[in-house]
Amino acid sequence: MKFLPSCFLLLGLVSVSALRAADPEPPKGFHAIFNGQDLTGWYGLNPHAAVKLEGEKREANLQQQRAEFPQHWSVQNGELVNDGTGPYATTDQEFGDIELLIEYKTVPHADSGVYLRGCPQVQIWDMNQVFDPKKPDRKPHQGSGGLYNNTPKTLGRDPIMVADKPFGQWNTLRIIQIGARTWVWFNTRAVVEGAVMENYWDRTKALPEKGPIMLQTHGGEIRWRNLFVREIGADEGKKFLAANPLLPNPTEYDVPYGPHLKQILHFWKAESDKPTPLLFFIHGGGWTGGGRLSGLTGMLPAMLKAGISVVSVEYRFIPEATADGEEPPVRGPLHDAARALQFVRSKAAEWNIDKQRIAASGGSAGACSSLWLAFHPDLADPQSSDPVARESTRLWCAAVDGAQTTLDPQQMKDWTPNSSYGGHAFGFKGDPAKKLTQFADFLANREKILPWIAEYSPYALVTADDPPVFLHYSTPPALGQDQKDPTHTSNFGVKLQEHCQAVGVECTLVYPGAPAAKWASIQDYLIDRLKAPAASSK
Repeated sequence: MKFLPSCFLLLGLVSVSALRAADPEPPKGFHAIFNGQDLTGWYGLNPHAAVKLEGEKREANLQQQRAEFPQHWSVQNGELVNDGTGPYATTDQEFGDIELLIEYKTVPHADSGVYLRGCPQVQIWDMNQVFDPKKPDRKPHQGSGGLYNNTPKTLGRDPIMVADKPFGQWNTLRIIQIGARTWVWFNTRAVVEGAVMENYWDRTKALPEKGPIMLQTHGGEIRWRNLFVREIGADEGKKFLAANPLLPNPTEYDVPYGPHLKQILHFWKAESDKPTPLLFFIHGGGWTGGGRLSGLTGMLPAMLKAGISVVSVEYRFIPEATADGEEPPVRGPLHDAARALQFVRSKAAEWNIDKQRIAASGGSAGACSSLWLAFHPDLADPQSSDPVARESTRLWCAAVDGAQTTLDPQQMKDWTPNSSYGGHAFGFKGDPAKKLTQFADFLANREKILPWIAEYSPYALVTADDPPVFLHYSTPPALGQDQKDPTHTSNFGVKLQEHCQAVGVECTLVYPGAPAAKWASIQDYLIDRLKAPAASSK
């Protein structure tokens, strides 16, 4: 019997037209695959329940799943709703290369996903689940959006970063599937960068050329809305693939350098018969977000081609450092970076790394962390019983993008009057009830934290024996004037360059309209510096 949504039970009280949600409005070039009114265009199928069946048993199972489908799926207020059990919602239509837009909302302990071409899956987790070390490849704490059914320890299986919203809020997925390669943006964040989606049903074969979109149900209510598809033509697909080359899998994946789940790194080994230089990459995100490939994907192939190995570091964010009792909170991510650098040096022989030629890079907070390493006195403890702690934290050079070069609120305000960044690094939260912003709280308490500023602000640490640095910004400076993006203004770069030049540290500053520099980009600088003869660098 055809399923009738629950709203039809109220016909005696209100008209049907008043109860029907507005038709979904797809963006230009897209069409809706869920009409917001009923289950037209969808049927029930859990392929795992039928994959080993044959003949009449298989056909009976498939018919049963179709019959069960409307018992577990309904349409409520324009949303496609599943009760947490039953067969998966499967499109009648099959798709090849597509761009897919979806919104979903789920509940604690749920486990779901989006099957592409009938294959699992873009994963949806309850990211609050506690990591079980007995199941090391199951990592809900790393967030949703990854290709969970791919081979462990390969790029794309786990998302680049955590981007899940709290329960009760709608999450958005944007998925591009071209051939076997998959891109996923989760709540606008890139979490899968063109990884190959494996054929779960037969890993010896390529992903099917076409197949249905399936919405998995597994353990808890999930709601879907605004399901839109745009089919991608052959020419567009070729251009997109050409512009986004496949990234190599790490040689070493999620290597722990400390006890915290966030203290992990990826390592890519460049092919060489002698020890290679190393790019030590620290991602940005305000020390509160981001992920290890954020800002690295464009440089990674070029570094490896140039014979430069690469490490990309994950670290504790401010909330996790605060929970661990780090004081000030920024000590957590900065000392994690230092410890990771020492750990990498301890692996030099095993990983064929030149201990001396290590350059740090990153954007925003990752840039600030890189400069802190570049300017901080060596944290090596030669007397330590821990061999990792005996390793140096000094760098060959640093090349960074959009760096905050100071964590002194007075300097920030003097350089850029509308500055608003940095208070969270020292635990300041402001007081909305008193209309006190985080930055105002930070500035008001500056005198109390001067020792912290002296220890954690890159500008305050510059000395004549420091390595050369390269600073890149996307807009020209305007010292003493409000900036559109005060957190990443090149005012930071101008003042650091002045300071470095005053004490004899080489500092190259690049921004639109800047005086011509020998290097136009961070990538050019890193390759030249790391591959240059020793006499040309400090």
